[in-house]
Amino acid sequence: GFPCELYKEMNEPIENVLLEICNEVLLQAKIPESWKEANITLIPKEGVDLNQVKNYRPISLLNTDYKIFMSVMAERMKLILNERIHPDQNGFLPMRQIRNNTRMIIDILEYYEMHPGDQVALVFLDAQKAFDNLTWEFMKYQIKAMKFGDN
Repeated sequence: GFPCELYKEMNEPIENVLLEICNEVLLQAKIPESWKEANITLIPKEGVDLNQVKNYRPISLLNTDYKIFMSVMAERMKLILNERIHPDQNGFLPMRQIRNNTRMIIDILEYYEMHPGDQVALVFLDAQKAFDNLTWEFMKYQIKAMKFGDN
């Protein structure tokens, strides 16, 4: 991929090349191998002993072409995610905030105070390492079920 500075200096000519690449990626449903690579480097934490590895955090530097492409895809997906993801899921979606869940819990507790005879149940789950436990087959099934298409 090209460095960031090249995109800033050569706006239009380089954008046309990237547009062709992105359209090809969408048509073929296959990303270039270079988009799957990352340079990993360490960033030191502030105010700590830099002689200890634990005082650094890793960061993956990704291909600029890939980052631009994925930013465009993320913006497009934001337009439809609110319609496709259940309203009770609030994190990381436009116009939804995790504090909505906190408000819902408060509302439930206030309801129970006013209606002590009613039964109320709250269940809290923490799916530790949730992304590590997902299968690609399940993810592909969900993507198709949400009508994002085969690619």
